[in-house]
Amino acid sequence: MINPWLTIPLEDYEGHMALPSLPYVGQAKMLVNEFEELLKTYAPTSAAVIGCAGGNGFEEAAKAGVARLVGLDINPSYIADAKARYAGRMTGLELYCADIAGDAPELRPVDLIYGALVFEYVDIAKALKNLRGICLPGGILAALLQLPKEGVANVSPSPFVTLKDLGSIMRLVPPNDFRKIAEGLGFGFLSQKLITLESGKQFSLQIFKCT
Repeated sequence: MINPWLTIPLEDYEGHMALPSLPYVGQAKMLVNEFEELLKTYAPTSAAVIGCAGGNGFEEAAKAGVARLVGLDINPSYIADAKARYAGRMTGLELYCADIAGDAPELRPVDLIYGALVFEYVDIAKALKNLRGICLPGGILAALLQLPKEGVANVSPSPFVTLKDLGSIMRLVPPNDFRKIAEGLGFGFLSQKLITLESGKQFSLQIFKCT
C-alpha cells in the first residue's frame, strides 16, 4: 500500500489547512503559534520540524534566531518545495526526505524537536527511538496530538479530495500511551496542555526533556 502522504500535492495539503470556515479555521495558525511559543520559551539554537511539508514553522524559527533548522518529511516533493522556498533565505537549513519510523537519516542532534500531527501516522515506538537519537541531552521534544471528539471527524471533510485517503492510516494516539512510550525511551515528561479550537477539535501538546 502506498502511503497517502506520498500522493497528496502540497497545494492540496496547504489549501486544506488554510480553509477559512469551520471545521478548519484556526488549525494551521494554532500549529504555528504553538511552535512559536516553544521557541520563545526554550530559545533553542538548533531545532527540527518533523513533517515540515513546504516549510511549516520555518518563518517563525528564522525570526526566533534559530541558527540551525532541520526539516524532515516523508514526501520528496514537499522537501523540494521547502528547499525552493527557503534555501536561499535561511542559513543553517537542512532538509531531509525521511520516514521517522523507518531508516532515519544520520544527523547532528538538535536542542528542540517539534512534531505536530505526525505521530497519528507512524509507529510511535519506532519514531520516538529515532527521534531520541537526534535530540541532544537536555533537549526538548514537543509532540502535538489530535484528540478524539464526538461528532467531529478525525480527518475533516475537505474539497481537496486527495486528503480523504489519510483516514485509512490515521490512528489517534491517547496522550497517556504516548507519554508511557516516550518515558520508556528516555524522554522525561515535563508538561501537558489541552488546546480546543472553535471547531471543537481538541489537541494535546506534550513536552518532554531528553534525559
